[in-house]
Amino acid sequence: MTDRMEEETRAVLEEFLRRCISPHDESPLSPAAQTLLRVVSESMEPNRSPIESRCDQITAEPATILRTVAAQMPLDGGLNWGRAVALIGFAGFLTQQRGERKAGTPEELAEVLSHFLAVEHKDWLITIGGWDGFCKYFAKKRTQRAQENSTISNALMAAAGFGLAGLAFILAVR
Repeated sequence: MTDRMEEETRAVLEEFLRRCISPHDESPLSPAAQTLLRVVSESMEPNRSPIESRCDQITAEPATILRTVAAQMPLDGGLNWGRAVALIGFAGFLTQQRGERKAGTPEELAEVLSHFLAVEHKDWLITIGGWDGFCKYFAKKRTQRAQENSTISNALMAAAGFGLAGLAFILAVR
């Protein structure tokens, strides 16, 4: 059984992830998905090539690797919007087929992310105002873009690194 927060989270994330695989689609996005697309795009550009090259090395199932990375994100300093955006951006990379790796579908990756954000970390998501809070937070932060981009870019690089570490762990266990 899902609640409204989980449904809203899944819808926003599916919208964002679908746009990752169809960037030229001009259909309108919800305000949260539009903000998410802008923030992820702005924060990923400086480190796009290194992140893509690391993602190209991942051969595990995208949903499995995303769960592994998600589990690591809050361990060092808790969860915040910067870390959540990094994780969602990482999922965006996982939707894109590269090399021998199977791409994750927007639906399956949105399911993993919505469970992580709206079930496992529901109290945090409610406390910060949900997706309305997300839009307000990044509307204020837009004027501090350079600093925010650096922080989120570093988190994205860490997410890609956690993904590879998680992959190594998964392969070592098997």
